[in-house]
Amino acid sequence: MKVTIKEIAERAGVHRATVDKVLHNRVGVSDEVRMKVQRIIKEMGYTPNPAGRVLQKQGKKYRIEAILVEVDALPFLKAGIEQGVHNQVGFDIEVTYAISKFQDAERQKEFIDNAIAARADGIIISPINSERVRKAIDRAVDSGIPVVATNADIDGTKRTCCVGINNRKAARIAGRLMGQFLGGTGKIAVVSSAIASENNNYYVQVRETEFADFIHKEYPDIKIITTLDSFEDPQITYEKTVKLLRDYQDLQGIYITCGGVSQVGRALEESGRAKDIRVISFEDYPEVVDLIRKDVIDCTLAGELQQQGEIPVQIIMDYLVFGKEPEQQQIFTDIRVLVKESL
Repeated sequence: MKVTIKEIAERAGVHRATVDKVLHNRVGVSDEVRMKVQRIIKEMGYTPNPAGRVLQKQGKKYRIEAILVEVDALPFLKAGIEQGVHNQVGFDIEVTYAISKFQDAERQKEFIDNAIAARADGIIISPINSERVRKAIDRAVDSGIPVVATNADIDGTKRTCCVGINNRKAARIAGRLMGQFLGGTGKIAVVSSAIASENNNYYVQVRETEFADFIHKEYPDIKIITTLDSFEDPQITYEKTVKLLRDYQDLQGIYITCGGVSQVGRALEESGRAKDIRVISFEDYPEVVDLIRKDVIDCTLAGELQQQGEIPVQIIMDYLVFGKEPEQQQIFTDIRVLVKESL
């Protein structure tokens, strides 16, 4: 005979709702009662009925809050989230989008607190690397809301997991390619997103520091002469690149860790130096692909952005419907190295 939640509740002397909270790792149960119920579940050999659980959960409306940042990746992440919802056949899922400016940690914290107050079923977030955001994420998790980071991670939080590319690996790939492009010697610049500021993007920081470490160790005759803080602002990126090209006539390479690739490309084309400077960027946005075809960008590292929106929806629904936790804290999407001949 299959063991039921009712039988477990009766043996533990608790309400069926308490057993359900324990099974789904939700808050509202004391440690003592949780341990007692878990012991009884194990002793009685209870196993959930997946088909029955799906039927039970299909009548509920699920509300997911997508808290994203206004950067180049935004439309691709949104498309992935919509595809992820479409994949959840039979479930009524509503996604609400809350978009903050780059580095606006206070606004992002407010969005998380609003999601908690509205009792959202799940949060998908591209987190700004700020202590305010960390604390807000932990508040959400403590209130029983699964939080999945996408396209950017944040260290030191209780977030459920993160979906994105392996940026340490990608940065080393970029370093290897730049070293080979330049024959092991030369002067390069980095275009990044102000990693010295608290409210940065953790993944962009990894891309910058890991690349610099790799170049220093593997290609000591390549010098990183300057780093431009773009703040993910198109006009700032363009103006700083124009000045960079004017100030450094012997520049041989540019490594772009973040958005703004089209503005760097525009400055290079206008300067007439596009053929002389090797450029490595990230992602395969249409404007990036166009610049590769025109030999302005030499190589880009694409990270399957749509999957980075799609997979978090699956993770949240697996947790809400089946109580299933992701097997890994970080889920890496593929890194595709794209050059002109691969397009």
